[in-house]
Amino acid sequence: MTLARVMPTPPEAPPPSTPAPAPVPPRPGFGARLWKWTKRLFIAGAVGLLLFVLVGVGAYVYYSRDLPSVDALQHYQLPQVTKVTCADGSICAEYAFEKRTVVQVADLPPHVRDAFLAAEDADFYKHVGLDPFGIARAAIKNLIPGSRKSGASTITQQVVKNLLLTPERSLSRKIREWILTPRVEEALTKDQILGLYINQSYYGKRRYGVEEAAVYYFGKHAKDLSVGEAAVLAGTVQIPHRINPETNMTRAKSRQRYVLGQMANHGFVPRNIAEAELDKPIVLAPRPQAGVGPYYAEEIRRTLIERYGEHAVMQGGLRVDIAMVPKLQVAAEQAVREGLEAVDRRQGYRGPRGTLDDAQWARLRGMVATRIEEAGRRLKDQGYVADLAPLAKAEKPEPKVETEDDGAEEQRPDLTPEDEAPPSEEELMVRAVLLKPLSEGLRLTGYVTELDEKRNVARVDLVGRTAEIAYPSVTWARQKGKGAPKNFSDVFAKGQLVYVRILKAPPAPAFVEATLDQVPLVQGGLVVIRPENRNVVALVGGYDAARSSFNRATQARRQPGSSFKPFLYAAALGSGRYTPLSMVNDAPETIRDPYTGKAWRPQNYDRQFEGPMTLRTALTKSKNTVSVRLIESLTPPTVIDFARRAGIRSPLPENLTLALGTGEVTMLEAVNAYSTLQSNGRYAEPLMLLRVRDSRGKVLEDHQPAFEEMLPPAVAYLTTSLMRSVVEEGTAKAVRELNRPAAGKTGTTQESKDTWFSGYTADWVASAWVGFDDNSPLGGSETGGRAALPIWLQFMRVAHEGLPARDFEVPSGILQVRIDPVTGLLAGASVPGRLEPFLEGTQPTAEAPPPGQVTTDEFFLNEGNRKGL
Repeated sequence: MTLARVMPTPPEAPPPSTPAPAPVPPRPGFGARLWKWTKRLFIAGAVGLLLFVLVGVGAYVYYSRDLPSVDALQHYQLPQVTKVTCADGSICAEYAFEKRTVVQVADLPPHVRDAFLAAEDADFYKHVGLDPFGIARAAIKNLIPGSRKSGASTITQQVVKNLLLTPERSLSRKIREWILTPRVEEALTKDQILGLYINQSYYGKRRYGVEEAAVYYFGKHAKDLSVGEAAVLAGTVQIPHRINPETNMTRAKSRQRYVLGQMANHGFVPRNIAEAELDKPIVLAPRPQAGVGPYYAEEIRRTLIERYGEHAVMQGGLRVDIAMVPKLQVAAEQAVREGLEAVDRRQGYRGPRGTLDDAQWARLRGMVATRIEEAGRRLKDQGYVADLAPLAKAEKPEPKVETEDDGAEEQRPDLTPEDEAPPSEEELMVRAVLLKPLSEGLRLTGYVTELDEKRNVARVDLVGRTAEIAYPSVTWARQKGKGAPKNFSDVFAKGQLVYVRILKAPPAPAFVEATLDQVPLVQGGLVVIRPENRNVVALVGGYDAARSSFNRATQARRQPGSSFKPFLYAAALGSGRYTPLSMVNDAPETIRDPYTGKAWRPQNYDRQFEGPMTLRTALTKSKNTVSVRLIESLTPPTVIDFARRAGIRSPLPENLTLALGTGEVTMLEAVNAYSTLQSNGRYAEPLMLLRVRDSRGKVLEDHQPAFEEMLPPAVAYLTTSLMRSVVEEGTAKAVRELNRPAAGKTGTTQESKDTWFSGYTADWVASAWVGFDDNSPLGGSETGGRAALPIWLQFMRVAHEGLPARDFEVPSGILQVRIDPVTGLLAGASVPGRLEPFLEGTQPTAEAPPPGQVTTDEFFLNEGNRKGL
């Protein structure tokens, strides 16, 4: 047995040695960790603060560029209204872009001032212009989705925004506002800043400043406002076109309660006084009377702007005195309105203003009714009715007329809350609807709801009330191409929007009595002068200044027609070749006008010729042929010179047609030229503007009449005498109704495109015109005596109330002679006669033969008369 050798196993190598693990440092304590993070936050905060400061400084430097200087506010004059005073001392017109009268904060009682602080900035007298906490609070709130956006503007900020910046909503504007606010606080006292705020703010209904708002809403000065009234106005400033008490009494009352609560919370008034006002109704003063004389007032405004510039007139607070007499102006406006309506009715009915279907009407009516329910009523008002004209889509839109009693909701985009949805088309239509206080004489558009054949009436919905129209009042409504209406269906149909006039307004629930109406297309005017001082006491330039501002009394030149003839006859008398009894032949004749070279055959209005007649008879009957013969004898330049001296300034044609009034004149110069005749030849410029003072009372201009004898007094008086025959026996016999001496002349141009009556008494001179703006014919039946004379006469009835009848002054150089009206010779003892005025030296010297004796001359005259019959 072989034994194996067993080799020994080598020993294992020892594993390489590894370093021992380092000991774990002990974990820092809580204090150490806190200190480390504190240092980090401190460093980050310091860096952030530095960056914030750098950004702030950069923004300040960047946005400070071109900022307006606040020093200007120290001497800033808020725009003020220019006020116009009429002859009776009343304020009859105001001119302003913003209707404002400035008051001093020191003159207001504490509760008026404090109401604005409570509503807008209770800490106004404590802070330095900015409210950092309020700004932060508003910023956080505005970041919350769905929250109502809010601001934190102090009163000073609002002054900066409104007077130094713009109302745009942007961050850049806000930063500029923050920069300027402390500067304003340094430059002005708190009372000055508050004064700018309450006088600059808008209060709705086109009123700016607390004084104008107080007068408009409460009929009193701002210093006399009660606590409750002051709270109303202070609350209105937030959204003036929506919160004012006339537009929405509910919102105004809610806002007033908030302001009263704030006044109590901040200690501005005792809580018991504030609580006593909470449930009191807001009482609005009686409605301010509408202004008179819009055409007159606009003419004055244009004149002032030409002399002083628009800024001085519309913002400078001028004080102006004018010659208008409001009582006479109202009478003139009514006379023109009624006269034009009478002419318009003779032209026929032009139909409804539009139509609405039942569903549309139901929707719109509900929205209008809501507005009426919300609107605040004034003392003595019966309530509102709605003028539905904006709903008449079928007609051309009429110009928006803003009046003192305008109930339409004002649209001021810069004052509309940002989160408010834009209105729908129907909402815009409803907002344009005017809410008008119900009163007799009111004209507005209503909706025909029913035709009651049994009672023969139509019912018209005015939303606030229902009107009934009786059939007899609409029989005039003949539509073009149709005969006179026979029943209601010939005039009305259900669903129509029709223009009506209120006749009687009994208390609800009785029906309002109304009649169909329409706005005339025909235009006209009336100008009245007091001859003793040339004051223009009344001036009407059209039917409605709100619809057409074109002033036909001063801006339109129209042919005067036969109303020019008195100047021709006066020139004939002044030549010494004619007397009132001079004979001129009224016969047809073809004339070649040497000034134009054209052949012409003058015609009388009635197409009749009566042979030889006196000048007095010829003017009384307005014979065109006689007038042409006179101007042939005198020459046109002679007549033009006479008219110029009387006061006609417009260009006149230097040809024979001038005798028939083919020159064009304004109503104002025509009436003033007649005033020269009335005053026995004394001329002076017509006076409308009497005195102008600046806002400090300095007189800028003062006017008195400067009379000058331009015509021989005796000639002017003889012309008056001739025109008295027109009134007593001729085309103006209606004037005899005045029961006092009067003189005048009608005028009707070719195709009745212009109709006139100009005339006077010892007290007043007036001229009336009627026609279409586009020179369309009025129609063959319209004459000066039918269209224009009624306007003149209606005014004169009012103007002469209480005045004694006076005769015209007889100047020297006039000799009154008793003549035989048949022969024109002196009336002998056996011949009945009448007094006839003559220029001294032109009176007849021969005596008329006794009745039955005929001279040779008379034989041929009488023979000629017989042949002409």
